[in-house]
Amino acid sequence: MGKHSEPAKAPSQPAAPRDTGTLNGVLIIRLIVAALLFAVALIVKMPAFLTLVLLILAAAVAGYDVVLDAVDAVERKDFFATPILIVFVTVLSFIGYAWEGVALIILHKVGLALISYATDHTKKSARDFLQYQDQALAERASVVMESEGAGETELSDAIRSAASFVFKPLVVFALLFAVIAPLLSSLTFTESIHRALSVLVVATPLSILAALPLCGIVGLGYGAQYGVLFQNARTMEKAAQTDTVIFDKNGVFSASSPRLIAAKSDVLDQKTFMEFVSHAAYYSEQTFAKVISAAYENEYQLNLITDFVDIPGAGVDLKIGGAPVTLATRELFASRGEAVPYENAGDHTVYYLMVSDKYIGKVIFSDDLNEDAASVMPNLKDAGIGKCILLAEEGRDESERLGTSLGADAVYAECDTDKKIRLIENLTSNTEAGTMYVYSSGIEAHSAAALDVRVSQKGKYADILVMPDDFRSFPESMKLCGRMLQIIKENAIFVILIKALLVFFSLLGRCSIWFAIFIDTAAALAAILNAIRVTKDPWIDLNKLPFMKDDPDGND
Repeated sequence: MGKHSEPAKAPSQPAAPRDTGTLNGVLIIRLIVAALLFAVALIVKMPAFLTLVLLILAAAVAGYDVVLDAVDAVERKDFFATPILIVFVTVLSFIGYAWEGVALIILHKVGLALISYATDHTKKSARDFLQYQDQALAERASVVMESEGAGETELSDAIRSAASFVFKPLVVFALLFAVIAPLLSSLTFTESIHRALSVLVVATPLSILAALPLCGIVGLGYGAQYGVLFQNARTMEKAAQTDTVIFDKNGVFSASSPRLIAAKSDVLDQKTFMEFVSHAAYYSEQTFAKVISAAYENEYQLNLITDFVDIPGAGVDLKIGGAPVTLATRELFASRGEAVPYENAGDHTVYYLMVSDKYIGKVIFSDDLNEDAASVMPNLKDAGIGKCILLAEEGRDESERLGTSLGADAVYAECDTDKKIRLIENLTSNTEAGTMYVYSSGIEAHSAAALDVRVSQKGKYADILVMPDDFRSFPESMKLCGRMLQIIKENAIFVILIKALLVFFSLLGRCSIWFAIFIDTAAALAAILNAIRVTKDPWIDLNKLPFMKDDPDGND
């Protein structure tokens, strides 16, 4: 018999951190006991040996799980992990500053608990936004917000990478300072080590990392309140960087399909006229033709239809029983030099039927424009969108009239599905900034645009879903995306400035170890709580600050 092969072992995963920071009864008791031991060691007069023992016990009770996490990090060869840094600083602080080291590990544990509480509170506040929407949308938004990496953005990744890039050199600098400073100045080794340990505490990336994902979580929850469901915070980031929005008229600014409201003929009876019209529209893929076909309930005589030509946005040419037939818009007949009776149909769409070059009658459609969507394009431009483009299936005159009333910068008429896809590809390839395609139906795949926005309750390929009844709120959700990135930048700048000041004062000997962790934790809490301001207008536009400009010459 052959040997049985042993199943392959799954790759080992890093152990879950013991030092989660979650506030519970056990942690509270540990911190109380550690604080009491610490207080007794500082206040009660006793032999130095007993004081040292009490300090060690206080540190062990408060942070034994930090030590275990440090051991795990060493086994993973992650020598710059925060637990290793905290334990390293605590141990070395016993060289002349033992009480500061114990205060460090106690404050570190308290800080983690406070950060965990503030994080949970902020997430809860974000979920509270969902109570203003229907249950189905609230449940979908909740799933999105709880998914892994939902709050991460390219910007937060870049900030995290920058923090990691600075962190390691700063650690090396602190260690070199501890050794070299006494050789070049009047500092003692004890003093230089103390200052270096303060720098090491400041170097931990805890505060700068704590708040970054929360801005995205809050943004996702607040967006759902507007009836806009983003796939994740990276989608919101792309939306904030969008310059051109391409709209499909059907289903967005009007109903998905028009209504047939009249069929008039002075030559044929109603039944015969509708038979001609229905046979003319049978093979067409245009929206008006589908409406006619849906209204016709009799049998088709398809053997009579020959030489069919579909003219997107204009009508159809064919032969019925050998007779040439055209069902088209007034614009198409005018382009051919053929006259049809003028029909003052207001905002309605009219298609005229000619058989053997003789006018027979007309069919009139109502387009049912969405009045709530009339302000969407102007409001999008107020939100920072540079260009709004409209794609319409109707003729040029009617499409341009609609585009002007909506505030479109460009209008493309007579668009079938294939033409829409080509136009989106061309517009996207010719635009340096991001493009967004807003549609209701008709494309069952992702378009060439950077983002697909579907005005529907369902959207398999869409990056963003907008509930149809909430489409008028879409521009406000675009403003929200910009505010989210603004708050991420605010938090990063704030924390970096705090850390820079702490490093400066640490090197001057004006910042102790415990004070460094205290201020750093406070900065983390402030950044976390600031995340909820994604729902508010920013105080200042950071992009107008000189050091935030992309142009090296300082031009906008």
